[in-house]
Amino acid sequence: MKLTAGVSPSDLRKLVSRLRDVERKQMPYATMLALNATGEAVLEENRTLMRKVFDRPTRWTLNAFFLRRATKRKPEATVERKDAPRGRHYLEVEERGGTRPKTGIERLIIGNVAYEDHIEAVVPARGARLNAHGNLPAGQIQRALSNIGAQQDRAQNSTDGSRKRSARAARYFVPKPGQLSPGVWKRQGKRLTKFLSFTDRLPRYSARFDMEGHGRIVAAREMPDRMRAAIRKAFSTAR
Repeated sequence: MKLTAGVSPSDLRKLVSRLRDVERKQMPYATMLALNATGEAVLEENRTLMRKVFDRPTRWTLNAFFLRRATKRKPEATVERKDAPRGRHYLEVEERGGTRPKTGIERLIIGNVAYEDHIEAVVPARGARLNAHGNLPAGQIQRALSNIGAQQDRAQNSTDGSRKRSARAARYFVPKPGQLSPGVWKRQGKRLTKFLSFTDRLPRYSARFDMEGHGRIVAAREMPDRMRAAIRKAFSTAR
């Protein structure tokens, strides 16, 4: 028994030609949609991984990556790390391991404070109060830097007059070697508390955040479904 579709050969050729034309026009659009949706999935998985790996990551850390979106003319989406203000990005150290770059606090103290011993790193002391993200409060850091004369802008550093006017406020100072353990100390009344510790070597980190490898796994997992959904959307909107 012969079965036919009830379509003449000429009509069938027109239909095939029409489908090919739709495919030619809509596939670049579908590819763009799929790549961008996959990139967004990689970004979100990155944030999830950082919440697991890091202790109370800041919003700046969670948003350290961005998606360079694909277009129909350039079907390529990339997840990239935002540039650090200076030098290596600290997440690069978390990815590959090794020593971190010097922080802004370290550069200011090493460059502007007269200290007889060698300072390589400055880290929070055990007695320092940290904020919800485990970092030193910015206002407290600025007061300490001003008190010890470490500010780049000399007008921001404390003077004898300003110290007298704020006699009741906490005072930060760097003791001479041998008096107290190396670092920045806070004096409030008769109470002494260590705020920052000086060390003669930079902290060394082991690799623990494989963004590249994790991103490839997520992309391979997500791309097929995202592509199918994008094709359905692209063909449903074809004119």
